[in-house]
Amino acid sequence: MAKVGCVFWKDKIGGEIERRETEAFPYGFTVGPHGEWEMVIAEEDKKVRKSELVNIKIGEIELPPKAIVLPCFIMRHALGVVSSLAAVGKAKGVEERRALDEVIFHPFTDGKVGKGELLCVVNIFYAATERRLARGAAEKWLRERYRY
Repeated sequence: MAKVGCVFWKDKIGGEIERRETEAFPYGFTVGPHGEWEMVIAEEDKKVRKSELVNIKIGEIELPPKAIVLPCFIMRHALGVVSSLAAVGKAKGVEERRALDEVIFHPFTDGKVGKGELLCVVNIFYAATERRLARGAAEKWLRERYRY
């Protein structure tokens, strides 16, 4: 178990930042054989400049509980690549339904991204979490259970 500080945008990307401390445990996951491809499509026109990261609104992508997103590493837009998919607000656990509505786009050249243009494709896989008891958590559980 580790105490970690989570830092996130409260209202919009580049807007107000909020910090919260939480306890985190390492755990693994198993990915099933079923997955989906989801197109990431721009929902706004945006001028981009070479090597200046920019956030772009996208059509909302809903992630069902226990789904993980992995990039499909094939460049889709001629002006650059999607560095990250994003949503503002407090992070949710993988067990909860989540929605992504923005990307961080890394342009390779100057130009304009247009509404309705394909930015990239992502892989959505369904996963089963495998929680492992970290060394400290296992010892704490044993002490509480057996009071030794």
